[in-house]
Order: sequence, then structure tokens, then C-alpha cells
Amino acid sequence: MKKTAFLIIIFIISFIVFAVIKTPAAVAINLASGYLPKDLKLGQASGSVWQGRIMQLHYQGEQINNLSWDISGWALFTGQLTGNLKFGNVRDTADISGRGDFNYGLFDQTVSLTDATLRLSVERAMDRLQLPLPVKAKGRVIVDLDEFKSGVPYCDALNGEIASPNIDVQGLSGWFSIGPLSGRLSCKSGDVAVLVDPDNRLGLEADAVLKANLDFKVAGFIKPDATLPKEVHDAAKFLGRADRDGRYPLNF
Repeated sequence: MKKTAFLIIIFIISFIVFAVIKTPAAVAINLASGYLPKDLKLGQASGSVWQGRIMQLHYQGEQINNLSWDISGWALFTGQLTGNLKFGNVRDTADISGRGDFNYGLFDQTVSLTDATLRLSVERAMDRLQLPLPVKAKGRVIVDLDEFKSGVPYCDALNGEIASPNIDVQGLSGWFSIGPLSGRLSCKSGDVAVLVDPDNRLGLEADAVLKANLDFKVAGFIKPDATLPKEVHDAAKFLGRADRDGRYPLNF
């Protein structure tokens, strides 16, 4: 009798585990739809809960294509949701793409990322910023994260780099290059901070901080290289009076 009861328990547990593992991603997303943000729109899903793919994802005006995931089921026993994500087409500069290993604490609801990369166009990034001067630019922004841990308002830990291999700006006489830009990412009292590498053609030295409610602040200086077009130097004069080193103040 005990042997029969034991076999029945093993069968039930095995059936539940098998059912969960084989649950289609589309079914799981449909069951969770009531808990997802209202402005989140998901396309066709395939695969399972643990290894699946969504063809398209729309959220707050942005679109992500070919989002795939691989989740470790064993980590759930420790109260963690662990796995990796991949999305977008790396070769398509107009597409948002990236990858990363993630960890989500089911009890403290913290998110951690390691070995993560995000690629997007300069145009997309600039659409989110309020610049002191109207600028039309194109290029690619690459964010590499060695470590990120969520906090209030944004982070508890952050270590990485944000860079653009080349940025082209539209001037009165056409497009011209201002070269590469890069900066180190860190976390300051929960805010995302960027320390710009001053080795660039704009002569840009700046400390930028993203505060709560997307309040973006930049403080520093700019001293355009002599090889840049005259209109760049003229535009810099609108930022204020240059100091004794020929640097113009940058505050916005």
C-alpha cells in the first residue's frame, strides 16, 4: 500500500513538472496578460515557457523584434528566476538589439544583469533627450554592462560603458562626422551616471546624470576641434562665454 502511494505521488509530481516544462509560451503569456502593462503589445509567441520566442514586442513607442529567452528552472527552487535574453538583429543598425544574462529575485523583486549588451540608433536615443540646441544626428549607440542591479530610482550597482563608434551630424552644408564618443557608466545614489571620455573631436568633458522621472542633467565643457566645420564652433557660442582655455560651458 505504501509502495503504491509512493508511486502515485511520484507520478503526480512528474506529471506536474512535465506539464510545466512543456507549457507553450503562448499559453503562459495569455494567462499572464492581466498582469502585464496595458501599453505592452506582444506578437506571436512560440516555444515553451523555459525556451521561447516572441516575434515582436511594442512598449512605449519602441519595438523589439525576435525576443528569445532561455530560463533555468532549477534556480526557481532558490527563489530566483535566472536565464538569458537575446533580441533584434545585430547587423541591422535601425533595429534595437542586444543580449544579456539576467536574474530576478522572486521575493525582493530585484533585477540583475551581467555580460549584457544593448545596441540602438543615435536617433532613438536623442528622441528621449531634451537638448539645448536642435540637432539632427545619426549613428549607433552601444551599451555594454558588466554589472547592473536595480534600485531606487534606477540602480544599486552599475558598471559598464556607453559608446558610439561614429556620430554624423547634419549641418547647413550637409552631413559631417564628429567621430566617436564614449563614457563610463556608474551608479550614484540610485541615479545612472555617465562620465564622458574627453578624448573626442568635440572636446566634450561632461558628467551626465539620469535622475528620477527621466530628469537628465549634464554639466561640463565643450571645445570643438579646429577640424570641425565653422557652424559647430558658431553653435558652441550659444552655450555661453568661453573660458580662458577656449571651453564653452555645457549645462542642461
